[in-house]
Amino acid sequence: MANDKPVEKNIYRPAPPQLVQVKSITDISPSIRSITFTSEKLADYPIGSEGGHIKIFIAPDLKSKPALPILSEKGRSWPEGEPRPFVRTYTVRAIRPEAQEIDVEFAMHAGVTGPAYLFARDAEQGNWMGITNPGGPDPLLPNTQHYFMAGDSSSLPAIAALLEKMNANATGKVVLRLDDENDVRELTKPAGVEVIWICGDISKTVELISTFKSWNIPSEDASFWIAGEDQIIRDLRRFIRRDKGFGRESIYAVPYWRYGFDEEGYHHERHNVMDNPDD
Repeated sequence: MANDKPVEKNIYRPAPPQLVQVKSITDISPSIRSITFTSEKLADYPIGSEGGHIKIFIAPDLKSKPALPILSEKGRSWPEGEPRPFVRTYTVRAIRPEAQEIDVEFAMHAGVTGPAYLFARDAEQGNWMGITNPGGPDPLLPNTQHYFMAGDSSSLPAIAALLEKMNANATGKVVLRLDDENDVRELTKPAGVEVIWICGDISKTVELISTFKSWNIPSEDASFWIAGEDQIIRDLRRFIRRDKGFGRESIYAVPYWRYGFDEEGYHHERHNVMDNPDD
């Protein structure tokens, strides 16, 4: 079924959003902060969901309990009389139901003023956030021999989590653009998967794209996972589909952001990119 799209949905049992609290904070690198959240309800959180995406809910004051949407047969609604939270999309970096913990990584780039950045910058033990159950392609990682991945600092948490899920005999290549070379880290991965780091500002996206296109990609038993800035997704998805001849079912390509736009300003165009996978 070469014309089918990867299934994008909540791949785990439906559940209302839940509240979690900051338990600990770890600065993995100068620009990456990992926050561990805790809640008794995390004991029942889906295992194996590392790399899936979640919605996070942040209160206007960036620390109190946020209002959470109410799910019903009629759809989603918000509690009356309560301020709407900021809603953003992040990745499950790690989940430990037995310890009632979940890890989420935040990019800490200088000059950023978004609510998620400010929440992470000023986070203290006990601060509140809301999260959904994870969603993503089904399965999160296809069962293939060869994997080819591309992204930037925004998709590094997902790529790191997915590399840890791969079979030990998997092969492939990953290319990542980071703003700061100090953010380069050791990743747990199969020996046959090579990770290429490109460090520099947004102008280095061209180098990332050309690096990906230079790879010797087999015509069978391969899958592609691409996420990050808009240009990466548009260029590489077109290359994989038109130049390499792979069907949609082999490709997961999702834009997280677009240079020069905030999340609200990019929202509509982001969905256009996702809804037109052959563009």
